[in-house]
Amino acid sequence: MSELRSESHYFVPPPSHYPVTINLGLFILALGFALRLGALASGIIPMLAGIAVILYGAFGWLGKIICENESGKYHPWEDRSFRIGMAYFIFSEIAFFGSFLLALMYARVFALPELASMDTHFTLWPDFKGVWPSGGPKSQAFTPLGAWGLPAVNAILILSSAVSLMWARKGLSTANRGQMVAGLAIALTLGVAFLFQQAMEYRHAAELGITLASGVYGTNFYMLTGVHGIHMLAGIIMLGVLLLRAFHGHFKTESHVGLDIVAWYWNFAVVIPGLLVFIYFYWL
Repeated sequence: MSELRSESHYFVPPPSHYPVTINLGLFILALGFALRLGALASGIIPMLAGIAVILYGAFGWLGKIICENESGKYHPWEDRSFRIGMAYFIFSEIAFFGSFLLALMYARVFALPELASMDTHFTLWPDFKGVWPSGGPKSQAFTPLGAWGLPAVNAILILSSAVSLMWARKGLSTANRGQMVAGLAIALTLGVAFLFQQAMEYRHAAELGITLASGVYGTNFYMLTGVHGIHMLAGIIMLGVLLLRAFHGHFKTESHVGLDIVAWYWNFAVVIPGLLVFIYFYWL
């Protein structure tokens, strides 16, 4: 009876300092960034301190949640609330990333054709053609990136990572812990390889003259790939935590909310946006 009573009530954790710690770290990071932009003082030290405080708070809070879960304090109500929370978070991330894709769509579908339809007796700027890719009137000269090089390799990497993560989830459902660990390790390795390839692509882009001074093309390139890279880095950290937990025997066929919500994040906030960038920015 006491066990039934405990499972019918939502677990309320004791007060924690970690949320305040993370917000303090965000404030210090933002302060350092502002100082860096304003050239009022060196903002590097506050930025590094802010990142350190954020990491301390995030990993401490995550560790506390894992301990609570492994000690049996979470039940179906908590499981459901975690899933709902992650679903809302993913929706907000999709909206955030989608705004940048819509900005690119506006430039390609509306702005450039509208400029091209103006009076043809004059040109808006030298070499204006009204087609994508375009840098704008004050853009420095650049060569557009091709799709069938590093971008195509990166697309294959993230697709493969999604498949390996699904394979890991299948291993858990069939009580094959070795398959789960191997799938997580493969997905993590592919994610790290993607970030390495992205750094190589930035180097190649600089050689082609693509910088933030390359007008709307350069801005969209670095904004889309940069935002996606940050999401990829966050996903890699999540996968690393999952892999460590899997090595310690965590996750069971009846209790695996952590694995599921990370898989949701990886597929909907990393894989799908990455493929959309490849298709709409590089390919089409």
